[in-house]
Amino acid sequence: MPTRRPWYNLTVLFAQATQPMTPVIVRMVDQPTKEIGIGDILMGSVGITGIFLIGAAVLGFALGGLLILFRRWQASRDTESPANETFQLTQPPRPRS
Repeated sequence: MPTRRPWYNLTVLFAQATQPMTPVIVRMVDQPTKEIGIGDILMGSVGITGIFLIGAAVLGFALGGLLILFRRWQASRDTESPANETFQLTQPPRPRS
């Protein structure tokens, strides 16, 4: 009489009870991107140009104001220079003889 192997019966039973496993692949899809037209590009470039224009104007006014204040400060310190002399463009009246 052939002997039965108990481990053989368990593997057959386990193999029949489980389903074959297939991997599940999940691919993440990004949100669709908004289409960019020529109008969007032009508006963006005008916006950047406007920012540069406003920044240049603010810097120009600030540096101009600082230059004016520096010149006034420098003139107030140097009171004996010939630049502060007033010039008489008219001749004084001649004495009557």
